[in-house]
Amino acid sequence: MASKKLKSPKHLSDTLAQIKKLGLQNCISELELNGFTIIPPRKVASTQFFNKIRKTVLRICEERTGKKFSLSKNGEKGKYKAQPQTDSQFLLYYLLMADPIFEKWLMNPTLNAMMNYLMKGTQQLSSMTSFVKWQGDGYGETLGLHSDTPPSTPEGLIPNAWFDVSNSTYCLTDYTLKDGAMAMVPGSHRLYRQPKPGEGVDKAVPVEAKAGSLIIFNGGIWHGAFPKQTEGLRLNLTCYFCHRKLKTQEAYQWKVTQEMLDRNPPEFAKLVGADDHMGWDAKGPDYSRPARFL
Repeated sequence: MASKKLKSPKHLSDTLAQIKKLGLQNCISELELNGFTIIPPRKVASTQFFNKIRKTVLRICEERTGKKFSLSKNGEKGKYKAQPQTDSQFLLYYLLMADPIFEKWLMNPTLNAMMNYLMKGTQQLSSMTSFVKWQGDGYGETLGLHSDTPPSTPEGLIPNAWFDVSNSTYCLTDYTLKDGAMAMVPGSHRLYRQPKPGEGVDKAVPVEAKAGSLIIFNGGIWHGAFPKQTEGLRLNLTCYFCHRKLKTQEAYQWKVTQEMLDRNPPEFAKLVGADDHMGWDAKGPDYSRPARFL
């Protein structure tokens, strides 16, 4: 009997077609092998968009701290009451709600193609933040190595075809070892557990990338960061995604405005949970919202 050619599920076929269109096939191979990949600036966004979003992040830094920040020189560091904060770093939270440009980033084709591959279309945005880092000891000798995926058993993670979380870093400055690049332990995503104290430091490599690059990484990989040895800032935009069955780190579902939904495609509503009527108040479920976007 002649065998029939197996067909891929439509979502997978569409995702692979988009990946091919964007020229990201090699990135998929790197993701599978190492647990992370670096996408060059020319495949991520225009120089104009990059400059605008970096300028916006710096503006928000000043608004929230009252201090001016320089990309190239050490200056006043400012204090921002957000955790975790170290002597050489703080985080800007809830950026999606801070300026429409972050909505555009959430809909970036390259970002979405890679997340669709990693999470099989099950993802929602959990948080959009910026790590603002300057010269200092950072996380110290341990490099802050950890996995983004929380353990699901006492022994570790349950191996699945994909993880419940995935992460991304849009480099708004150059990432080099001396500039405090991310630290990754290649292949550690296949261990399905958190590192033990001090484990993996000797195997960690710097993820060096030009400003404008996009780092995509599996939710299970052990990662952290090297200390920044140079003056100026190391700046990024981090989008952390989780499965739709999980609670997001930042509140979006009922916080996004109708104006935000109207100016974006239906996929935006899905990514922020606005197509889910669960989580109602005294008025009960509002079926008009999911009916509009499903």
